[in-house]
Amino acid sequence: MHAASLAIPVLILSGLLLIATSSAILLKRLRFPYTIGLVVIGMVLGIAAQYADQLELALKVDLSHDLIMYVLLPILIFDAAINIKPPSLFREMGVILNLAVIGVVLSMLVVGALLNWLTPLSLASAMLFGALISATDPVAVIALFKEVGAPERLSMLMDSESLFNDASAIVIFGIVLAVVQSGSGVSAGVLLEGIGAFIKVFFGGILVGSAMGVAMRWLMKLSKGVPFAQIAFTTILAYGSFIIADHVLGVSGVMSTIAAGIITRSSSSTVLSEEVRGFLRPYWELLSFIVNSLIFLLLGLKENLLFRNFDYLLTNYHFFLVAIFAVLAGRLAAVYLLLPASNRLAFCRSVDGKSMAVMFWGGLRGVVPVALMLLIPDTLPDKELIIDLTLVVILFSLLIQGTTVNWLMKKLNVCQQYHIRRAAMKKLGA
Repeated sequence: MHAASLAIPVLILSGLLLIATSSAILLKRLRFPYTIGLVVIGMVLGIAAQYADQLELALKVDLSHDLIMYVLLPILIFDAAINIKPPSLFREMGVILNLAVIGVVLSMLVVGALLNWLTPLSLASAMLFGALISATDPVAVIALFKEVGAPERLSMLMDSESLFNDASAIVIFGIVLAVVQSGSGVSAGVLLEGIGAFIKVFFGGILVGSAMGVAMRWLMKLSKGVPFAQIAFTTILAYGSFIIADHVLGVSGVMSTIAAGIITRSSSSTVLSEEVRGFLRPYWELLSFIVNSLIFLLLGLKENLLFRNFDYLLTNYHFFLVAIFAVLAGRLAAVYLLLPASNRLAFCRSVDGKSMAVMFWGGLRGVVPVALMLLIPDTLPDKELIIDLTLVVILFSLLIQGTTVNWLMKKLNVCQQYHIRRAAMKKLGA
């Protein structure tokens, strides 16, 4: 009985990975972004499964909050963190925190105000939607910018912002949800409480991840002659730093894993053998590929929920258009109000207008909003509409913004100028 119950999930997982790997070959030949192509394939698979009994098993796997947060996300966050160059990160920290903290709050307010005005959502529900949808998603952004070959600094800004504002959005969503559930309303006391909670959760996560990173560094140093033990320790650190911070201590799992990953990268030259350093990147790239494949296929299956009632879609299409407009307006405000302001500060490196345009349009939404929307209690009257609005915005973000951001970079000559500069630098170096 136990063997049979375990065999089916493993078979489904193997089938999904087979579809994803085969799709990767086809999508590469078509020159279509792999992750976005998987969303489309997932949607087609979901539609086909309704009419073919053989595919019905695919619908048994669902993107739950715990699956996203505790199984899939730690791998992607840690992989991104160990690929961040700490000196570059600290140089850009002013710009990143400006967008990742103030930008998320500003976007939430813009989105919430517009949806409260133009849709049936109450102010509390509109702000809740604004909180969960305002952060650019690291899973979607990092995967896409790798595929399109974005310039190094632009990739660094987008990758780091998406990681940090992911943590911000999760914390802010939790605060807004607590206010909504308490029914206490917004007051000066509530705002101060919220700021205190944000500082505790955000920076508490950094402390937890740093402590675990230092402890794991000691273990990796002890196991220097055992390569596979060192690789295993990095995997344990990725999951341990996230779950202990988020689930056990109630602080930011994302910030904890980012801190642990950065410490691992910083100490890799002293505690990891040359053999392990050579194997570490391919190992994490493989894990990242597997997790990305599952996330975007399952996201496509989740998006299929939108198309099960066409009458409902036709009746409410104007609310969906408002949500897309509001989210774009929120991102526009965050990029074009905050970046010009940070450009005036001495400790912030300037961001040019072309990069701003790419950062605005390349701010994709992905799997993290799905995890957050699944936390909304059934007692909230607007839950169904919030879920539908979230799925519509994600779909627009991936299928429209995701497929045109490469065109935009080419139109602005962003990549071309980057490659010219690199070629010139290499020539001077020679």
